[in-house]
Amino acid sequence: MNLAWIVAVLRPLDVAPHPNFRDAGYDTQPYARLAGIVSGDPHRSGYSADNFGDGRSHDLGVRHAEMSLTTQGIRVGLNGLVREILSDSASDHARLCALGLLACSAAAEMDEYRTCDRILDRLLEKTRIDTPEGKLLRAALLQQQSLRFRDSGRKHTSQTAETLGLLDEIDGSDFSDFPMSPGATVSQADSLSHVITALRHAAWSLVPVRLAVDEASELPPSFPTWQEMVRTQKSNQALRIDQLRAAEYSKFVEDSFNRLFRSQTRTIGGRGAPTLFYAALNYELLGDAAVYKIRKDNALMKLVQCMSSANPDPEEAADSLRLLRHANAKAEIDLAIERIRASGPLAALKHDSAQVLRNRAEPPMMRESELRILRGAADLMTQTEARSALALVRQVIEAGGAQPLPGSFQLDVVRLEPAWLTAAHLASVAEEDEQISLILLEAAQSGRPGDELWDKAIGRSLRQLDWGNISSSTHLRWKEFFETDPSLMPVSRTVFDALTSHKLPQEETVIHDLEDVANRVNAAMSGTSMSAMEVSTSVEIVRGALERIKAESVRGVFSFRSLDPADVAAALIVHADASELWPVLSEFLLDGEIQRSDKSGALDRLAYRSVELPPSVAETFRRDSGILLAAQSGHFDDDLVSPFPAALRFLAAHRIIDEPAVFSLIAQISGSAEPDAREQASRTVAVLASSFVAPWLLTQAMQLSHDAEPRVRAHAARALSLFSTSSSEFRESAEFRLVEMMAEEGILVPILVLRQMRDSDDVPDSAKRAVGVLAEQHQSVRVRKEARALLDALR
Repeated sequence: MNLAWIVAVLRPLDVAPHPNFRDAGYDTQPYARLAGIVSGDPHRSGYSADNFGDGRSHDLGVRHAEMSLTTQGIRVGLNGLVREILSDSASDHARLCALGLLACSAAAEMDEYRTCDRILDRLLEKTRIDTPEGKLLRAALLQQQSLRFRDSGRKHTSQTAETLGLLDEIDGSDFSDFPMSPGATVSQADSLSHVITALRHAAWSLVPVRLAVDEASELPPSFPTWQEMVRTQKSNQALRIDQLRAAEYSKFVEDSFNRLFRSQTRTIGGRGAPTLFYAALNYELLGDAAVYKIRKDNALMKLVQCMSSANPDPEEAADSLRLLRHANAKAEIDLAIERIRASGPLAALKHDSAQVLRNRAEPPMMRESELRILRGAADLMTQTEARSALALVRQVIEAGGAQPLPGSFQLDVVRLEPAWLTAAHLASVAEEDEQISLILLEAAQSGRPGDELWDKAIGRSLRQLDWGNISSSTHLRWKEFFETDPSLMPVSRTVFDALTSHKLPQEETVIHDLEDVANRVNAAMSGTSMSAMEVSTSVEIVRGALERIKAESVRGVFSFRSLDPADVAAALIVHADASELWPVLSEFLLDGEIQRSDKSGALDRLAYRSVELPPSVAETFRRDSGILLAAQSGHFDDDLVSPFPAALRFLAAHRIIDEPAVFSLIAQISGSAEPDAREQASRTVAVLASSFVAPWLLTQAMQLSHDAEPRVRAHAARALSLFSTSSSEFRESAEFRLVEMMAEEGILVPILVLRQMRDSDDVPDSAKRAVGVLAEQHQSVRVRKEARALLDALR
């Protein structure tokens, strides 16, 4: 048994060829070649039989292992490794175990955990433990099994305990000699000692904290206390991996610097792009929980590189999503999905969702990360795919929701909410909104009074359903449920009322608080007029809410709010003709002590809507426009753009500030390096395009339409939609660019353009044809539906 094979994958630099100590006889050995490949160092992996005219490195298993580490060759490489491992060919068992570890890493990359089971079960069955070498191999295989069990939602503590026991038995043992790299910096004994230490630390890392603290008796006597683990230094191999990771980060920073500062240096045949793949691979092969952090880091680096390109590679983006999912990096998954949905490549999201449905189609394997991917890809699925996905998610709901990590605990609502949300997103594509609404109704009925988390989770899920596909009888069942006790689930009731108020018989509403006012205004926006009594009561409630915010701001107290009183006040003015609110609202908006976030909603509503300001109100804003534009961000405001963008839109839309000033201020924020500022400029241009027909505004829209940020381009496209039907002499340029943008990949630009066209009186013929293409060919069901609805309205 040649232990050089197992060291080649668990501590590759000790066996890999060294560029400063070349030895043709050693460098062409297959185990040396394998170590060079796993190390990720091109100077160590570049030695092959082709260099030396020697066929000894033509090991088919090594070739398959190399292929399994590439995007294009992973399937062929894995299949070759599996065939060799499961065959009965007489081969060095250490070699088969080394190839088995690499095969498990490749199989896990594709979520094929049953393949991992077949490989590891076969190798463990053939591993004898009557020698130190056999025990070392078994420990490495069991540790790999522990990681793959954890990744697929299965308990692994028995494997971890056995691994630690075996390592304790062989610590300090005499092992048979094996060849090492001429450039190795340690002896054979030290190399194996470092391997044993790295495996021991990997086993510790996978022990759930709860078990280590509360049930330590189930672990071997040598298992350290959690305090001792915290104090223990990293293994020597972990430090090597950290060095590799640091070197790649250094390359990334250097490359970023060269791009930013326009370096003229050119390297011919130089290094490749920075990557954390090999650092992650080393932890994958050890079975160490540190791999979760490096999976996330690898994904983030890949996404930054990939999504900075004009044409992102779908395979790279899909692999990044997979890495984030395998790292269980939920917040980063949401951000990546949002960006990919906005501007593509949509094929990446569809690919990863298909992999989840193909290889993780069992409730125990469905974590919150997988559910987020299915949720993001829902409207990219066919109806058949969505129904299949929904059937799986319903099984997850029946099993108690998203699966937490083995050995950990989560509240029921924390596990169920991701499953409810995913089911609601899939339901509209699968046309099963009725069934999911009944599942949510049953969940609502089983909720505990006063359980705010449960209430909010159901409310968020209700918001995703298409209530037009839900029967009137089910509407009434929900209404009757809320009427049994109006205080039972206030958030869910608010959502339900806002979504269904125009579908249920209306009675005069008893209004008690701001939430009731918001619900009633929502109904008014859907066409149900408010009575004089309802308006009067609402005005008093809103006036009181505004006064409380003013009083708090004087004391320096600022809060996050689920409801925006100023926005509700503006909605009452626009939709219920509550003109008596103008004095208090204008005073509120011009108060310099009040944070921006309490004003933005109202200012935008008044800018977007064609509402006429009373002369006295217009004069007040004209006099104090400078104060409003200079309003500073509050402690909790994300809006750091200057001037205050919502104020600029409002003042410009109502001609309170003159056109040259508007031009100057928009140019100021559109030239910012910050994407948020350019998005605000684009939003402002889109608002003004409905009433301004000025060449400078079209110029701004055209320039912003080529921005790298999809949100900036999307609002610029809205403006171009308006300019394409204007009297501008450049309308043809706007029309050409608009049609060009409608063919872009992604969902955000088409959706916002379609909605803008829906509110327009005219649509150019070329744009109508582009809408027809969207209706037939776009990957998103949502885009196709909105495009078809627009075509129907235009006929």
